[in-house]
Amino acid sequence: MKHSRFLAVALLAGCWTQSIVGAPEEKKLTAVYIQSPIVIDGILDEREWNLAQPAVDFTQKEPREGQPATEPTEVRLLYDDENLYIGIYCFDSNPEGLIVNDVTRDYAPNLGDHFSVVLDTFDDNRNAFIFGTNPGGALREGQMGGDGKTSNFDWDAVWYVKSKITEEGWQAEMAIPFKTLRFRDNERQVWGINFYRKIRRKNEDTYWSPIPRPYGISRISLAGELEGISGMHQGRNLYIKPYLSAPIERREGDDVDFLPEVGFDVKYGLTPGLTLDLTVNTDFAQVEADEQQINLTRFSLFFPEKREFFLENSSIFQFGKRVRGFRQSQDIIPFFSRRIGIEEGQLVPILGGVRLSGTAGSYRLGVLSMQTDRFEETPSTNFSVARVRRDILLNSDIGAIFVNKQVGSEEFNRTYGV
Repeated sequence: MKHSRFLAVALLAGCWTQSIVGAPEEKKLTAVYIQSPIVIDGILDEREWNLAQPAVDFTQKEPREGQPATEPTEVRLLYDDENLYIGIYCFDSNPEGLIVNDVTRDYAPNLGDHFSVVLDTFDDNRNAFIFGTNPGGALREGQMGGDGKTSNFDWDAVWYVKSKITEEGWQAEMAIPFKTLRFRDNERQVWGINFYRKIRRKNEDTYWSPIPRPYGISRISLAGELEGISGMHQGRNLYIKPYLSAPIERREGDDVDFLPEVGFDVKYGLTPGLTLDLTVNTDFAQVEADEQQINLTRFSLFFPEKREFFLENSSIFQFGKRVRGFRQSQDIIPFFSRRIGIEEGQLVPILGGVRLSGTAGSYRLGVLSMQTDRFEETPSTNFSVARVRRDILLNSDIGAIFVNKQVGSEEFNRTYGV
């Protein structure tokens, strides 16, 4: 059976207009270079912290838009050859009123006191990394694109944070390796940056660079400016993760069968903006289990992608109108990576695959090809997708997508979209 379809979507992403009258001058912050690394223990006692200019004067978005924050916040930035360090003072007149409901990774930030930083490392007012924590020292990170149109909080990065509650409120130290980030290979870096603090008992949301009530921290174009970082290079940015599993099978009356499995994943930064991922004999045994759901409808359930290979830059492959992940999209989803390696809830062995994704100038590119093995009645299948997006105007983009599912040499299902 052959299927070929053409899907056209009118992209109205450029219809977002800012209605800010008399917007304040862009805030600026300078990071300071240090030679000795900071000990991440949640106690800002290193003298180097005093060298950095603090980010202060946070402004409310809720409940009193435009008014000064009721509790002061100070943020300082340092860096060395390996890491960006962020020191956070969240002063509070009533530390006993701090609310911490969750200390697991990717906690829900709206349920308790929370702090997060947004880093627009390409300074394009569209795409950014976000890192957050709470008084309990939990980690939360994600990638955002399209000036808040897309977000991916299933992405897990390598970084470090410690928090501590004190008599004056709470404080935290973050260390974000430069290898975790993606940025231009320039001698002098200029990034977009913003900070957000939530005081839960007051239902107060405050920002360093003011954000109007209709928006949030994901409104990257309203961030301030980070200066002072220079001489940073990502290096080879090569990660290799091999694996070996050795299951043993024995049935009554039979010999013991030893079935070793060997495979590996490779991540390599081809350029500061483009990342190449390779996988051979892929093993997803350590992936977080799906949340159990009961389906009482005739439609299939949605489960978010949690497999590491597919997560970084996953928003590039999204297609259609404004979405948060995939959950709020009302469009057709031409490509959904959960269809690869999973058939009716059963895991299908993946022989290997390759993925190239990232940013090149004003373009965002994504190419992926995966080959699954034959499994029971499911034949060996190739899944491929190519996606390109071009930034235009202030907050718009145009793009195209091609998706192909190839079963053998005769059967295929292809979708095109612009």
